[in-house]
Amino acid sequence: MAENIEIKEEDLPPDIKDWSKDQVKQWALTLKDVDTSTADLLFEQDIRGSSLLLLEKSELTEMGVKLGPAKLIIHARDEFINLNRDGPTCSTKQPAGKSTKPYPFGRYHDAFRYVENSILDVPESGPLNFIEPCHEFKGFYDTPDEVKLDKFITEVIMFAVACMNSRTNGTIHFGIGDTPKFEHGQVLGVAVDDKEAYTRKLKQGIDKNFEHKYKDAAEKCIKPPRFVEVINRNATSSAKFVIEVDIKPQSDICGENLYHTYIAKKDKKKNKETESQPSKFFYIRDGGSTRDLLAPTTSSKPMVEYNKFVAGMPELSKLRKDAEEKHSDSIKQTTQGTQLMHIITGGTLLLDKSHFERYVIVTNKSHPSHLENLRFLTELEPTAVLDFDPESAEHGLLRYFDQQTTVSPHLPAKYKIMESVSETAVRLELPKNTSWVFCNGGIEHETPSDINQWFIDKGASVRDVISFLCRKDVLPNKRFLVIFLLLSTVRERMDPLVETFSMFLQELKDIGQILCICDNENAFTSWRDLIEARCGLNISARCIYELSFAEVNGTILSLWSKNRRAIRFLPCGGGTKVPLEKKLERSLNTLEVLCVNQCEGGNEDRVAIEEHFYKGGNVSWWNFYFSEQPGSTPFIKRDMFDYIVNTGIPELCSLTKACVLFNLLHVPGCGGTTLAMHVLWALREKYRCAVLRNKSDFADVADQVIKLLTYSYDEQAPRIPVLLMIDDFDDMEKVYDLQQVIEKECTEKGIQSAKVILLNCMRPESSQVTEPTPNTVFIRNELSEKEKRLFEMKHKEIEEKHPNFETFYGFMIMKKNFLEDYIKGVVQKTLKNFNMEQKNAQLFAVLVLLRVYRHGSSLSLSLCLDVLSYQIPVCGGINIDDAFGEFSSFVSFCQDEDKVKYIAVKITYSVIARQCLEELRNTHDVTKARITNFLLTTDELFEHTQGRDNLLQHVHNVLVKRFHSFEEDSKFSPLIQQVAKETPGQEENVLANASKRFKDNAVIFQLLARYYYLKKKEFAVAKEWAKKAMEVSKDSSYIADTSAQVIKHQLKNEMSNCKDGELISPEKLGICLKMAQSAMEAFQFTQNLAKKECLKRSHLKNNNSHQHFRMSWRNPGRSFCHNLIRKNSCVFPEGCSTRHNERGSVRKGCNREHKEKGSPSHEKQRIL
Repeated sequence: MAENIEIKEEDLPPDIKDWSKDQVKQWALTLKDVDTSTADLLFEQDIRGSSLLLLEKSELTEMGVKLGPAKLIIHARDEFINLNRDGPTCSTKQPAGKSTKPYPFGRYHDAFRYVENSILDVPESGPLNFIEPCHEFKGFYDTPDEVKLDKFITEVIMFAVACMNSRTNGTIHFGIGDTPKFEHGQVLGVAVDDKEAYTRKLKQGIDKNFEHKYKDAAEKCIKPPRFVEVINRNATSSAKFVIEVDIKPQSDICGENLYHTYIAKKDKKKNKETESQPSKFFYIRDGGSTRDLLAPTTSSKPMVEYNKFVAGMPELSKLRKDAEEKHSDSIKQTTQGTQLMHIITGGTLLLDKSHFERYVIVTNKSHPSHLENLRFLTELEPTAVLDFDPESAEHGLLRYFDQQTTVSPHLPAKYKIMESVSETAVRLELPKNTSWVFCNGGIEHETPSDINQWFIDKGASVRDVISFLCRKDVLPNKRFLVIFLLLSTVRERMDPLVETFSMFLQELKDIGQILCICDNENAFTSWRDLIEARCGLNISARCIYELSFAEVNGTILSLWSKNRRAIRFLPCGGGTKVPLEKKLERSLNTLEVLCVNQCEGGNEDRVAIEEHFYKGGNVSWWNFYFSEQPGSTPFIKRDMFDYIVNTGIPELCSLTKACVLFNLLHVPGCGGTTLAMHVLWALREKYRCAVLRNKSDFADVADQVIKLLTYSYDEQAPRIPVLLMIDDFDDMEKVYDLQQVIEKECTEKGIQSAKVILLNCMRPESSQVTEPTPNTVFIRNELSEKEKRLFEMKHKEIEEKHPNFETFYGFMIMKKNFLEDYIKGVVQKTLKNFNMEQKNAQLFAVLVLLRVYRHGSSLSLSLCLDVLSYQIPVCGGINIDDAFGEFSSFVSFCQDEDKVKYIAVKITYSVIARQCLEELRNTHDVTKARITNFLLTTDELFEHTQGRDNLLQHVHNVLVKRFHSFEEDSKFSPLIQQVAKETPGQEENVLANASKRFKDNAVIFQLLARYYYLKKKEFAVAKEWAKKAMEVSKDSSYIADTSAQVIKHQLKNEMSNCKDGELISPEKLGICLKMAQSAMEAFQFTQNLAKKECLKRSHLKNNNSHQHFRMSWRNPGRSFCHNLIRKNSCVFPEGCSTRHNERGSVRKGCNREHKEKGSPSHEKQRIL
């Protein structure tokens, strides 16, 4: 029977001594010129592997083997021994294994290994479609150690230049064999002692062999070396690696450049190596090889091919760019998260109430990158783990698992029932501990088996394990789930996991109790096909493969209610989730991240939170959470809610721009911010949602947004975008600036298509806006009929739950549809006993003034308590009613931040604050000027440390910030303008007090100068204030411009005093000309300062384009001088520059049609 057994060459054990006599026979038949009779003779003489090792040529001839075949047999045996002892050096082909995929291009952290002697299923090739990488194989096994690094660099540089010139992606592999010595693409592996040396040497090689101007591009295109571990066929480590270098010549890096390289050739003269002058090379990929187009040739036109290639480079570069756009990453959608939740819980979607009571895990060799994402295994508390990794206890899954919980390691033989089932279970410590079954050796000195030998050596004992676990009196019938966790790709039909699947299927009779999990489609496809070939079943519906192990881990962990309370989860799309590490969340200090399970497990005071919101406080995530609880009416959906959630934002996802914008414009107090947060709450499982909390540094914001976007993806394209809400930006230009910074950060990280969506919640300067666009909606202070009905329904719920609902002014104002009479009535009733002499009234007036003119303003609670001499109770909290008395219904607590976070108070409603100012003026004769002067002159308000900087900033802002409209360019802030209108003349007193409060503030001094030259026409006083401003800020063109403007307006004033037709005296003309000269010099000085500022700022990112407008200013002084001469030119005889008439005066010119045009100035460019 032995003669009829056919053993393939690749099935032979790597060690000859392990060969049986039929394997020796089969091996002999693979040798060329060794016939069947010779092989039969070896079999008849009972020659096994151990005796083959001892055979001599003479002994073979004595057996009857002819001399020729005898020499061939001995030579082949010796070559085989050398190959296995010292590495591949023979001319006889090493038995090759199954085909395998190459390591994924452009990746470094995949859990991927090569199996020794397997065959890469890609050939050496030239350019395909520019994106699919071409490949080149280098054996590298017989290269002497002393020249290994130099050879590595030479081969990489040649291949890289060829790929860059051919504009194709490519990978060069070291440790991969080629014909004739090996199979094409055979995995050999090489020993690597110092990985860092390869990385350092490659960097040096790029510096040495590329033109200086292209070194940066080469470093970007040539990726760092990747060391892919090679394992033996029995899943043990081989201490070898395949070294790979990826080349990626992106169009935005390479453009239409041509890349030459300089590789020094060595000549031998007089037995000494002397390095010649570096030669110039121009490599391209030509089929499966690299070719130099500048190589010497016998052709009569040696440069024709090179010149033709150079001429075609623009077209080649365009093809590359088109290919990149065609293959750009799109947002991958999946539903396997939901599928995983259904399968692993048996449809309950909660592991607390799972259909399955027990879990059994079947797994193979893990990778170090897996371990941080397998916490769910310990949470499942599996009854048994069938582990096929013989090194699991040393540095695999068991070592990780043993650190988390208690396990009992066993060999499969321990499961053989020698006594009763219950006694066997006790002996195995089931179910007290997880039984860890080493199904391929690794403990108790049991030797691992390779794939072909496993079934014979260990298959029967593993079947005993499976039969035992599937007994109804061991695990509950139909109530346990077997999870095949494929941590390594299963490639061969004889793989132990395939056999183990078949055994479980035979015991369970169905795949309904089986779940298969892997993290990539290639592993899934191979597994599915092998199971279908072995068992005749399509198991696709029971497989999870579109999710990373991080997503699998997070999704399963989120199915326990205890974890939803203790761990915050981020969405990954399709129902998948990953845990948000606390360390990362703390690092995202500019963002408030909204998690999928936000508020779950909390115990906040629902009544207090709802009352705070209904009284006009800011909405919190708790408000949305409470509205979804049983017995509550849903949170009110504004009319625009469905459009934003279902149409507006989803449509933005289809755009190619990485950072896109959706504008939600709203009137203050109409619920715009609440609507924006409601949108985030509704989309928190589809997008990674966050609110921007710190706007100080856009670069930090962009960096943190990208961290949130890419978290847990590890070199994969993010599956879902970030939805970032930005609130209270006072300038649309700042929104665009933020968008550009994020866009740039995305580009640098290679992120394409709409991955960051900015939900811009903003108050426009005017309620008169144009028609809405697909990415802009506007919320007015007017409810639709549908919204009114929703507010009525919510009002009934509030009445039932909150007895003091009448003071819920925030809710009631909207319910009353912003009715002016209602607001007036509430304000009049509340302020009927207002007395400005009382402390609480004074603070209230200040808060009202700040709330009207500075959104987001507040006063430190600690400051207010000190001013009010409020005694803080020993027990209990501070009662705002006690502090502010009858005005407390308009005041609320909030949190602010200066150097530290602190509790503050503010006027809750902007619409009520505006009405309060009117009521104080009309009923109590408390003007805006009086309140402002009180604020500026009361030192007590500025002596408290907490919140002082914020208060100074708020006051400064309301004094100097101007708002520009299309109709009029305002010269002063709204407060100053309205003080002047309400109490004419009092604005001067206010500004004087401001100069005392801000004693060294150039902008306040400038404001006074502008007031005196524009309003009072007191130019001498204006010059003094402008001079003070320059003394404080000498190098600011913005401040210097004011001094020039004073002279300019003084000149205009002098000119306007001259009536039409009136003669101007020579003295006055001289004064005007001198004034014009002074203005010209002042503006020239300002312009020079602006140029210096421009040069300084040109070094800052994104600022060049915003600064160069100053370089093109006209000189206003020069234009005035020319204008003055032109106006008087009609009374001068032709050819005379200046002529007096007989009365000694000069008549004002007649060119009335010439209208002075003001030149661009800082006055119109300021943003304070």
